[in-house]
Amino acid sequence: MRSFMEGILFGTVVGGLLGLLNTPRSGKENRAKAKAYLEDNTLAVEDLNVSVQGLRNAIHSLTNEGLASVNAVSEEVTKSIENFTQQAQPRINRINDKIAVLTEDMEKVAASMESQMPAATDAPNQ
Repeated sequence: MRSFMEGILFGTVVGGLLGLLNTPRSGKENRAKAKAYLEDNTLAVEDLNVSVQGLRNAIHSLTNEGLASVNAVSEEVTKSIENFTQQAQPRINRINDKIAVLTEDMEKVAASMESQMPAATDAPNQ
């Protein structure tokens, strides 16, 4: 990897020198053009940095708002479930009580029916 980077650096330097030696412009013109190019790119990088910082701030703000919203909704859902459970518990207790009464009544009816049935004979019918 190091030799690759050295090759890139060497190629950049040699290419730059060859470009300067073969240019039809004077050194003064090349310096002015290079200075303008660097200034333009510096401004573009600064604008990009400002935009990236704005994006970071927006993401941070959205993240905080999203977390706050999720927490609020989670608390509301938890409270709703607790309220439902509290309101439904008396109904559930009444249903369980009625099931117990019905079960007792069915057992009494079954016992009553068994006592009223004639005893079955063990001898087969011929």
